[in-house]
Amino acid sequence: MLPQVVKFSLVFFFLLQLCGVSYSQENTYVILKEFKIIGNKTTKENIIVREMPFRINDTIDKADLNEALERTKSNLFNTSLFNFVTVEPVYFDSSNISIYITVEERWYWWPIPIFDIEENNFNTWWLDKDFDKVNYGLFLSKENFRGRKETFMLLLQGGYTEKMGFKYIIPYINKKKTNGLNIKFTYSRNHEVNYATTNNVRDYYRSENEYVKKEINSYIGYEIRPKLYNKHIFYIEYTDVEIADSIEFFNTDYLSGGKNSMQFFSFNYTVKRDKRNNKNYPTKGYYYDLDLYKDGLGLLDSKLNSLYLTSHAKKFWQLTDRFYFSASMKGKVTSKEGPYFLYNGLGYRSNIVRGYELYVMNGEHYGMMKTQLRYALLKEKVFNVRAIPAKKFNKIPMAIYMGAFFDAGYVDSKINNRNNFLVNSTLYGGGFSMDFVSYYDLVLRVDTR
Repeated sequence: MLPQVVKFSLVFFFLLQLCGVSYSQENTYVILKEFKIIGNKTTKENIIVREMPFRINDTIDKADLNEALERTKSNLFNTSLFNFVTVEPVYFDSSNISIYITVEERWYWWPIPIFDIEENNFNTWWLDKDFDKVNYGLFLSKENFRGRKETFMLLLQGGYTEKMGFKYIIPYINKKKTNGLNIKFTYSRNHEVNYATTNNVRDYYRSENEYVKKEINSYIGYEIRPKLYNKHIFYIEYTDVEIADSIEFFNTDYLSGGKNSMQFFSFNYTVKRDKRNNKNYPTKGYYYDLDLYKDGLGLLDSKLNSLYLTSHAKKFWQLTDRFYFSASMKGKVTSKEGPYFLYNGLGYRSNIVRGYELYVMNGEHYGMMKTQLRYALLKEKVFNVRAIPAKKFNKIPMAIYMGAFFDAGYVDSKINNRNNFLVNSTLYGGGFSMDFVSYYDLVLRVDTR
């Protein structure tokens, strides 16, 4: 015979089950029942849903809910389709929720005047302030074309580099929205060309009477994005370049085979993983890529056979409420180097060891490290400017960061016959910076050393 207390406990347990009452603790998860998207007048709803890290009827641990909502906000902001994004949960009951997503779309038509310096960076141009090295013209871009995140661009440019061309980016060409297509064509010509590098400074030849370089460049790219944060990109590119005899006289290795013209195909494969909270100005998360380049596929110019690999990795930490730290490493390894026309290294706009802006260091291999500690003088704040009537522009987000940085780099080259003294030596640079961050991917940075 069971004791009386045990009998009473069993009866009470069965009564609770019959009445639908649970004696367990509160549910530790929620079930997503619907999305509610507000403010997308142009953007198709399926484009927004594509960026969400969960689906209808997914079960989400309550402890992970805030992080998932923040990740959704970052994903949508990184599409560059919206100025502002809010993501909020709405509870039907203790176990079922809806997610309300409110977006404020950007301005998608951009007739942008071009005023750009043709130098490796602004510091180099500022030495002599040569306005012959300025590009001007009109850049017309229709972003979020058809509301499907597509981009169509036209370019008409004069000045140092006379250029015309177009580009069409289609991020999704299948129903699952995993495959995309890029198409580009440009034609350019110059009266002046950088034909070599001496003492780590670029050498130029100029002719007022003729175009010393003409170039046609076109490519078609295929992108695969199987998941939210991974992307595979394949490019086939065609290049046709012609130079004046004077360029070939000054540098017989400017093009392959010592010729004054070259036509070749290139192949590029890139794999990327991007989990930054804001790709324009990240403060948390990480990014890395791996690029394989092959110039010369044996179809046109059999003498060109260039092969190299590059990789870039970045990591961002939020240390405290206002302190942030970041570190990045970038490198290149070359199996077979191409002619000077395809030569590169450190000292260019995206590959600068700060402190060496006035120099370029070309080489077969290089490595570069960048670190930065930042303090948020002004965390992101939105200013309403009533004097601006356009709703897409009168709410201006602004953030200001003060920082200290340290960079290092090294370029390895066996081809160094012009006294490029910074090649095959370690480069160091450090200083302080001030960053002003606003909308439409605008970042203004001032460095001091």
